[in-house]
Amino acid sequence: MLRLLLVILCGFGPLLGADELRIVSYSPGATQTLIDLNCADKIVGASAWCPLPKDHPAVRTCDVFNPDIELLIKLKPTCVILPRLANPLWANRCQQAGFNVLLLSPEGKNSVANDTRLIGTTVKQNVLAETIAQKLEGKTNLKSQRLLIIWDGMMAGEDSYLGNPMEAAGFQSPLTGVSWQKLDWEIVAKIKPDLFLWIENNAANSPITISEKRLAELLNVPAVKDLWSVKNRQAYTTTSGSDWLPGTGLCRVIDKLKTLPSSKSGKP
Repeated sequence: MLRLLLVILCGFGPLLGADELRIVSYSPGATQTLIDLNCADKIVGASAWCPLPKDHPAVRTCDVFNPDIELLIKLKPTCVILPRLANPLWANRCQQAGFNVLLLSPEGKNSVANDTRLIGTTVKQNVLAETIAQKLEGKTNLKSQRLLIIWDGMMAGEDSYLGNPMEAAGFQSPLTGVSWQKLDWEIVAKIKPDLFLWIENNAANSPITISEKRLAELLNVPAVKDLWSVKNRQAYTTTSGSDWLPGTGLCRVIDKLKTLPSSKSGKP
């Protein structure tokens, strides 16, 4: 509620109708959210990493790490969406130029659901946004298994933006009290995950599959080779397409995670 109030105070709100929206998104995750909220046609500018179709008319050179205020002025946006890691000086400059700025939430297990509601209010898609947010926050009656997600040498903790999708699919991170932590095999040996999932960098979305390559790596690490999960070949992989961005594509991640084994039969 506070973040929504801040957005309205910055100038955005009921003054604009949905048909008048001209959105520049510097966040690939927010862009995916706009697409899933049926608002792709409102996007006039986006980053080169945003998951828009190749034939989408939006300008694709909006780079939050190398921002161009002259380009932004030419696009005449009614709303500028910035990721949580955006330079505060750039956000201030956008506001000083007269643009309405929507700054996404700091990372947390609920951050994507909160951002979905915020963006939904902005584009007047509250009902659809709430439906998606509730799926992201969903709980399951299944007994939670300890799923270790590894991406770019980092392990996803329960306080990362992947925390909610894991819970909604019936899993939990074995890493508590952290968002991301550097991969350390001694730590892995202590937390004893039931399953491993590597996210491999690739722009395409793909299903989750067993990874013989990653299993071989685990068997060569003395600290973890005797873990139940390693002995029982619980090593999986998928690609880091738009579904894994901090946006509504995570609803599809929930469905993918549900394809993983749902029981630990045979585990002592």
